[in-house]
Amino acid sequence: MSYVPPHLRNSSSTTTTTTSTTTTRASSGTLDTDRSKLSYSSNSHFNNDNSSAASFIPHSRCPMPLAGWKPSERVLRMKPEQIEEVCLRLNLDVSVSPDSAPAPPPIESFTDMCLHPSIMKDIAFHGYTMPTPIQAQAMPVALSGRDLLGCAETGSGKTAAFAIPMIQHCLAQPPIQRGDGPLALVLAPTRELAQQIEEEVKAFSKSLESFKTAIVVGGTNIAEQRSELRAGVNIVLTECLTWVLNRRLER
Repeated sequence: MSYVPPHLRNSSSTTTTTTSTTTTRASSGTLDTDRSKLSYSSNSHFNNDNSSAASFIPHSRCPMPLAGWKPSERVLRMKPEQIEEVCLRLNLDVSVSPDSAPAPPPIESFTDMCLHPSIMKDIAFHGYTMPTPIQAQAMPVALSGRDLLGCAETGSGKTAAFAIPMIQHCLAQPPIQRGDGPLALVLAPTRELAQQIEEEVKAFSKSLESFKTAIVVGGTNIAEQRSELRAGVNIVLTECLTWVLNRRLER
């Protein structure tokens, strides 16, 4: 069965919450049935050692943050009253911690997000024409390397809101070689959800032949999983229990 984006699916799915951890710690934004509610904290701290984000295998190079990302000039020229108008139209409710800089403005066009050409190709291929409210606000925050916390209703595009910036982050790093990675880690509450998220990550990296993901869950061959990880991966997806057990075994 071919991949169908959430906003184009007829059947509803169970509301889920995921935690996405990259070296920029870009998590999903929040949206409820009344208003899009997002909260932000100060800029993330990046790894300064040589361990990987998931600590499964050694990392030969420390990933670099998305410090160089900028939206289009049109977005940069937006005036405060224009930003406020967009927030009102998208029904956004944004809160920022007192010690943080203002949140990046919402962006209503994928083109204005200045994403990698391959990501743009896959976005168009899967039927996305414009960001949903949660994506419009959450993606610029994640692409800026800011911490982001939230939840959203089913079918609002939460997974893409953190998956696309996560892929963009990976593409900003040197090419993955054997023994490298992961550059990003996704923790899901269940095995099934981890598999669903991997499907969506693959959908938005479809045009990238060398882009590698690995799913680490119980009930599968450990030797095969280790071999896959040691070959070098960009993103690892796993269920929380499997992650905790692996961490305990490392001690």
